[in-house]
Amino acid sequence: MLDFQDKQYVIGIDLGTTNSAVSYVDVAALKDIEKKNLVKVFNVPQLTGHGEFTKVPVLPSFLYIPGEYDISKEMLKHPWKKREDLFAGTFARDHGSKIPSRLVSSAKSWLCNQKADRKAKILPWGSEGFEKISPVAATSEYLLHIRNAWNHFVKDEDQFLENQFVVITVPASFNEAARDLTMEAVKTAGLGPFVTLLEEPLAAFYGWLINHETDWQNYVKADDLILVCDVGGGTTDFSLISLKESEGTPRFERIAVGDHLILGGDNIDLALARKVESKFKSRSELTSDKWKTLCHRCREAKEKILDKGEISVRITLKGDGRSLIAGTLAADLTREDVETILLDGFYPYVESTQSLNIDSGKEITDFGLPFEKESAVTKHIIRFLENHRDDVRKKLLKDPLPDFILFNGGTLKPVLVQERIRQAIGKWFKAGESELPQILENKIPELAVGIGASYYGLVKQGKGVKVGSGSPRSYYIGVSVKEENSSKAVCIVERGLDEGSVINLPQMKYEVRANEPVSFDIYYSSYRSGDTAGEIIAIDDSFSSMTPIQTIIKFGKNGRRKIIPVTIGAEYTEMGTLSMYCHSGVSDHKWKLQFQLRGLDKGVKSSETEVYDEALIKDACNRIHQVFTDGFDKDGALKSIARQIEEIVAQKKLNWPLSFLRSIADKLIELENTRKYSAGHEARWFNLTGFCMRPGFGDAFDEERARKLWKIYLSGLKFEKIVQNRLEWWIFIRRIAAGLKAGQQRQFFQAVAPVLIKGKNAKTKLSPREQVELWMVAGNMERLLIKDKVVLAKSLLSILKPGKKQDNFFWTLSRLGARELLYGSVDRVVPAKEIIKWINQVMKKTWRENDPVENMIAQISRKTGDRTRDIDQENVLRIIDWLRDRKAKGSFIRIINEKIDMAVKEKSAQFGEKLPAGLVLK
Repeated sequence: MLDFQDKQYVIGIDLGTTNSAVSYVDVAALKDIEKKNLVKVFNVPQLTGHGEFTKVPVLPSFLYIPGEYDISKEMLKHPWKKREDLFAGTFARDHGSKIPSRLVSSAKSWLCNQKADRKAKILPWGSEGFEKISPVAATSEYLLHIRNAWNHFVKDEDQFLENQFVVITVPASFNEAARDLTMEAVKTAGLGPFVTLLEEPLAAFYGWLINHETDWQNYVKADDLILVCDVGGGTTDFSLISLKESEGTPRFERIAVGDHLILGGDNIDLALARKVESKFKSRSELTSDKWKTLCHRCREAKEKILDKGEISVRITLKGDGRSLIAGTLAADLTREDVETILLDGFYPYVESTQSLNIDSGKEITDFGLPFEKESAVTKHIIRFLENHRDDVRKKLLKDPLPDFILFNGGTLKPVLVQERIRQAIGKWFKAGESELPQILENKIPELAVGIGASYYGLVKQGKGVKVGSGSPRSYYIGVSVKEENSSKAVCIVERGLDEGSVINLPQMKYEVRANEPVSFDIYYSSYRSGDTAGEIIAIDDSFSSMTPIQTIIKFGKNGRRKIIPVTIGAEYTEMGTLSMYCHSGVSDHKWKLQFQLRGLDKGVKSSETEVYDEALIKDACNRIHQVFTDGFDKDGALKSIARQIEEIVAQKKLNWPLSFLRSIADKLIELENTRKYSAGHEARWFNLTGFCMRPGFGDAFDEERARKLWKIYLSGLKFEKIVQNRLEWWIFIRRIAAGLKAGQQRQFFQAVAPVLIKGKNAKTKLSPREQVELWMVAGNMERLLIKDKVVLAKSLLSILKPGKKQDNFFWTLSRLGARELLYGSVDRVVPAKEIIKWINQVMKKTWRENDPVENMIAQISRKTGDRTRDIDQENVLRIIDWLRDRKAKGSFIRIINEKIDMAVKEKSAQFGEKLPAGLVLK
């Protein structure tokens, strides 16, 4: 339990996508003053101009990284010591809108982006030429600014922020990985141990409660249903709260929480920017930086129109260099434009006959973020209400038509938007005017969440009206039930479980393998109700899968593998995060099960339709053991080992399922030392192990397997003078490459660069076939640094010649310059301006009809929808004309012209061979 009773202050921090706000309560003064008057807004001191330091009610969540000659360091001085020149707040936002390449924004949305390494230095997205910052570090910088500002304000060390009870708000839809990353940022900022997380919609409702602590009965009555609708700068959140009679006393209770949506004001700004761009007289496409500037200008214009009532705002983008005047672009954003885009695109009516399936839309990935496919907020609201129809009926015995709506977030401030949402809900439920949801007043939505966070801190101390909330989701762990074929899961955390609760399930007995990798399948549900801890349930569509928890249960001093009995426990912590534990049944050991921040849910799923009988797997492994441990290969069985296994399982090896492949791989890894017996043993070992481990990921234990295989790579070939062994060696590395970490791929690159890069003095001479295989290995390493990919591509371009059979070289170049990566983080995509140089070199040459140049050009020009990765339209048209002259396939032209998701077959082709049965790249 957190010991916060003796803290002088409760501090609430709304850590927003666009703005962060801070409030506080002097707990010692509670006896004399009403709580609503005691909660104070902390005006955050920050740079508001060159050398200007001002207290402002919010801290804009923008971080600026100055260049060497950008701003005088004297103008950036803070009243407290800073580690670096970068700074956050109003001036960061305003100055950065003019130089967007150095402006970090939407860090909070990046914390949820599983397509990126959120601990890598990738922000500002799309920028180059200086050291960047990670989404976690950017979040930490905002918190550090708030901490320094507060400590400068109070001056007394006992009152420093890190010594107070702090409540930080996060989207209710944040998953455990995003919450863990937030807590990592909290720790880095030095906020201390007295921190708890609170969901934003709940904080917004607490913000309303503090103003109505003594008269809420005049507004809300028993069995009323309240929808909290929170649309901020980057995320959208919904919660349902009801007022129930409990033992004769009314009690607010949260009964539902919505799923994760990266949808908010950022999306509206993008839509407005597209509208303004269409009005510019010049048809030339905007650069990435100008597009970012236009989005900032549209956000400012939107606020002037909606908040200040302006009819029209002139938006101007200045030209560059000599074109400063001639290149200037200008257009008007009108009130009509804004209202049309809001009402038609984001808040339309939803007809009763319309499907509420939101998966059919096209993913929007501008600025590198995977925004929600469906932009209609009203559609998401109604889908949320319908998903919880059964919950509402069970609790309140009525349909999920809200009696009240509490709007929160700057995006929902306009009366126009609030009224449209009310009308859209009413139309869906066929409600009359008098039955429409009423609005619970929220005068300052930009501050309500921060104020509510402080009030929640008081509630935690028993001083205020509590909303029964707890865990927004129920959590489950996958189990195997003997004699049952269906997938099962046991409920570990019930939905609504209070923070600080510990769950022990001694009656649930399990067995786990100690001292070897194990995997626990984890699921959650936002709208299942009634499941109790310990209950075993069949898995269906109401479950959402999380990344499996992968770990090694260390037991005993000798490290021997053994099976030990355990029980599973969990804790929904005071900080609002989930911890899971494994308790030994034969000792006092207790192991924490860590949630993975990167893993299978990043783009892979295993969907095997066939699983081999254990006896067959055992027979196959025994045959491998028999053949490989025969040091003399008397019967010549090595060459036909794959065919022998095919006969055992009665299936060709291309159809072997993933689980079987990995079982064979485990046996081969166990027999790694047999490579030394003969060149034939080594060649066959690399051939079969690589085949069974492709593409290097996909199974829960692959990270551990890759660790072992990397050690084997470092040990080198036993028979390196044999050409066939060297070929099998390169093929093996290509097949496992995707399972290697970024540092390992770079280490490989540094080892082979002298051989691949023209102009280097290479001691090693390779045969033509070896060169091809080695280039393919390099092409499959998506985690290489961009500068390394560029160096490789320049060397490869000099090798490509018309009329030669160089299909694999073309494939390699397409992988090095791919716009859509198969497994790598999006920050490892080569910039479009560099890709244009490659394309220009290629298009200058006169290629033969059979040269596979069209597919390569299409792949490195592929449209992603992200302007920071996509090639500009002028060059796209030029490329398309060139392809048409080559009579290229229409499919090649389509993927350059429009965003089309890769088909499964195409992804396999990009990997260079067919992927295992049962492995699906999403």
